[in-house]
Amino acid sequence: MITVLIADDESHARERLTELLDRFGCFSIVAECCDGNEALTQIISSKPQVAFLDINMPGVSVFESLPSLSAQPIIIFQTAYSEYAAQAFDIDALDYLVKPVRYERLEKTVAKIKKYIYPATTASPPSSVPVHYSEHLSVTINSQTKVIDVNEIIRIMFDKGYSTLVTADGTFTSDKYLNYYEEKLSPERFFRTSRTDIINLDHLSMIHRICEGVYSVELKNGMQIDLSRRKAQQLKKKINF
Repeated sequence: MITVLIADDESHARERLTELLDRFGCFSIVAECCDGNEALTQIISSKPQVAFLDINMPGVSVFESLPSLSAQPIIIFQTAYSEYAAQAFDIDALDYLVKPVRYERLEKTVAKIKKYIYPATTASPPSSVPVHYSEHLSVTINSQTKVIDVNEIIRIMFDKGYSTLVTADGTFTSDKYLNYYEEKLSPERFFRTSRTDIINLDHLSMIHRICEGVYSVELKNGMQIDLSRRKAQQLKKKINF
């Protein structure tokens, strides 16, 4: 999956782009931001491969801040104002989308992204190398290393720069980001409910319908997590509820 950050101060624009990207089946949204400051912070911490950035957001200017990064993602600008196109390409943006974004136009952008990421292939991720997921994870506690069987992990939560691994034996704090664990854990057994949460599907107990298209999940330890409409649709594809 290609990791993506979406930054736009208009929530409907973020939702629209997320829905369009979901249709391609090859993108994972790792962060959504509503201003330039949050976008810059998340680019540094989440390290997305691609960033879709609105030009006219509150906070720091993306034009001023992006060139200062030692390593920046593939940049796709989106805005309602076409006069920024020349300036966008001055900082090596891969593409420039005018809102409202159309699916047919986004198809061309996605082709560019795949060609950039997989230049030696036919714009598809390499499939010959098998993916091996971890059976154990380690957490350092007071100079000692705790080894955790992934089967024992109930939930992983991220907040204020730290991840918390919840198990039946207790909780363990890690300075690693959620993206690290998402890459280590099998997507057949673990499901990312939001950008701050991963759950073990083996510990899923109940699914509660809140209203049309909106659900929450309950784990066997009693924890409940709300699902966005998009995440509920993704979970439906996995367990058909």
